[in-house]
Amino acid sequence: MVLRNRLAAQRLAGKVALITGGSSGLGAEIVKCFSEAGAVVSISDVKAPDKTDYHYTRADVSHPEAFTAAVEAVIEDIGKLNILINNAAIQPHGIALEDTPPELLDRVFHVNSHAVFYGLQLAKRYMEKGGSVINTSSFVGSLGAPNCSSYAASKAAVDQLTRVGAMELASKEITVNAVAPGLILTPAVTGISNNPEVPFVEERTPLGRAGLPSDVAPLFEFLASDDARFITGAIIPVDGGIAAGWNRYELKAPEQWADGRWRT
Repeated sequence: MVLRNRLAAQRLAGKVALITGGSSGLGAEIVKCFSEAGAVVSISDVKAPDKTDYHYTRADVSHPEAFTAAVEAVIEDIGKLNILINNAAIQPHGIALEDTPPELLDRVFHVNSHAVFYGLQLAKRYMEKGGSVINTSSFVGSLGAPNCSSYAASKAAVDQLTRVGAMELASKEITVNAVAPGLILTPAVTGISNNPEVPFVEERTPLGRAGLPSDVAPLFEFLASDDARFITGAIIPVDGGIAAGWNRYELKAPEQWADGRWRT
């Protein structure tokens, strides 16, 4: 732990990072991690962070003019932008496809997908050469699951924007990657009383547990560092192995398999 802290104290030194949705949950852990790694951190969120020693701009980044103002505030107040974390999102789970109203679908895509699109545009326009953009995706962006259709579809869009963004921002040597967390114990999950998602996913996750924000944030730190300068267009899962397959899959062997041999 001491060695990691020493490395972290230098890994992002001299870099300026803007983290959307950085006031709580995974975003707050990324803020903490980046700050410990030496970055100057700015938070853009609809609510202020608990700690007041970070640069903060109140903004709903689903609106392009508000996102632009937040980026320009970083440039004006701090002087540059090296890292953009597109993390702001809403998570309306437990709503069936047929019950999802148009206004909710629009809101989910505006916050979760459109904001990433705007962030990529702003990174191309304002970011220093050799910077990095990291998008927060989700394991349900690639793994089908019922009753989270709007959220899952919005995160699938984030994955594709990550790939396209990597190609279009490469001319400025800006890397674009995404982190796809599994079930992470943030307030969006723990705030639901007796949340059935937790035991359901834990039972099927190879490592047998839900993740913590501290399991995920270090990957953001690595991808934002110069150590990851040749990684772009990647969607990297941090999910205890659930994207690789279920921990339990009850199958009965066919009759051709008997006594340790396959019979034709």
